[in-house]
Amino acid sequence: MYEPEEEPSFLSRYTVPLGVAVGLIVMGVIAFIALGLGGDDDGDGGGNNGADGNNPTPAASATPTGNAQEQAIGAYVRTTLNMEYAGDCSTTVPGGPAQTPGAAATVPATATRICSVKRGDREGVAGFVLGQPLSEPTRYIFLEQRGGQWQVTYSPLITPDTRAVPGIPWPLRPGAEVVVVGTGQCLNVREGPALNQAAVDCINDGTRIRLASGPADADNRQWWQVDGRSGWVAADYLRYPDAAQ
Repeated sequence: MYEPEEEPSFLSRYTVPLGVAVGLIVMGVIAFIALGLGGDDDGDGGGNNGADGNNPTPAASATPTGNAQEQAIGAYVRTTLNMEYAGDCSTTVPGGPAQTPGAAATVPATATRICSVKRGDREGVAGFVLGQPLSEPTRYIFLEQRGGQWQVTYSPLITPDTRAVPGIPWPLRPGAEVVVVGTGQCLNVREGPALNQAAVDCINDGTRIRLASGPADADNRQWWQVDGRSGWVAADYLRYPDAAQ
């Protein structure tokens, strides 16, 4: 017996198309989210680092060779000492680059080269010592900013007599209170600012004095007149009390 086909109900008629439409909508939402949140591989700073792809992180600039203080030292070494400046002693070795694996590139050292080591800063003054690599330093060098540029203002020699004097011989100022150190006994007070002047007094080690005037330069030394005493003393054995160790 013939059975007429049952006409599909309203619900079954639209179930499949509706399911397809919903599936397409879900897939579209997923694709949109993926495009908005996904990382990129073009190296422009987008993706997971949180940077805006239109404003990439700048590449690191090359490290400058030497700073303004070292440049001032180099000019002084070349023009005043007639030698070559090799930069920081920690990057200079005799004969060429250091052989330590991973060590920074170094500047070859020769007999005509000298290098520097920073000793500190005090009231706008930068202090260094100069010498040949792997050797005892031969002089101090102090820099101050003048006219917006670093300039060498004081460079006392380090001699066998002054090498054992403690502390750092920071540049002195008229009216400053200083202490006598490293003489072994006492510091000669001379009639004038020179070694050929007669000694008229002697100030014991550890004595604090005040500077009246100066400096005067003679005999590769800096001389200062002492307040309350009629004479001059060599700056090699004078230190600020907080820099006498």
